Amino acid sequence: NGFKSDSTNLLDLSVASTGYSASVIANRTHYIGNVKYADKDGIVRNHGDAMFKSIPNKFDIFSLDRKIEVSVQDGDEITALATYADRILQFKKNKMHLINVSQEIEFLEDTFKFKGVFGQEAICETDFGIAWVNNHGCYLYDGKEVKNLLEQNGIRKVSSSSWGQLGVSDTFKPMIAYLPKQRQLFIPNDHSGGDAAAGAGNAWIYDMASQGWVLQDGE
Repeated sequence: NGFKSDSTNLLDLSVASTGYSASVIANRTHYIGNVKYADKDGIVRNHGDAMFKSIPNKFDIFSLDRKIEVSVQDGDEITALATYADRILQFKKNKMHLINVSQEIEFLEDTFKFKGVFGQEAICETDFGIAWVNNHGCYLYDGKEVKNLLEQNGIRKVSSSSWGQLGVSDTFKPMIAYLPKQRQLFIPNDHSGGDAAAGAGNAWIYDMASQGWVLQDGE
């Protein structure tokens, strides 16, 4: 793999308690985020707000000198990664970083506050770009801009109170899926609290063609 067998520069992800919580492949390179690895002394190190990238075409080899940090020690951790149009969408709990990976050296293009997600289940790929959902709303990145699908021309399509039917607090955890045949986004009720959650069984459906929302009653 181009490294000596006793190299101390490689990330050891083979021991217990090591690994990563998010990954994506872009431009024949594997990017991983929220990483725990063992150092040369066997001590597990946690880099919750950093990404590491592999050597091109060697998707399981990561080294310390290929570390990417966008925001350091901000009290947030990487929860999910996605890629679209030579960009990596780096999601944290409270924000989303848009990173340009079209060149050899990655750089931060923009940061979107309050557009983070709790995990990979809150993101999906569509014909139109990357869609995701959180307790504030539903969003789409189309390669040019981030759109709030709950609004159009400055007017809300879905009120805050109606959107809140998916959960009763700021900690609810919605999921999202894309139905390619129907070209619709499907957002079921908070899956973290089971039937105890308010509005259990309900789901929002967004039609990409008509740009309309409907609340499906699952009761």
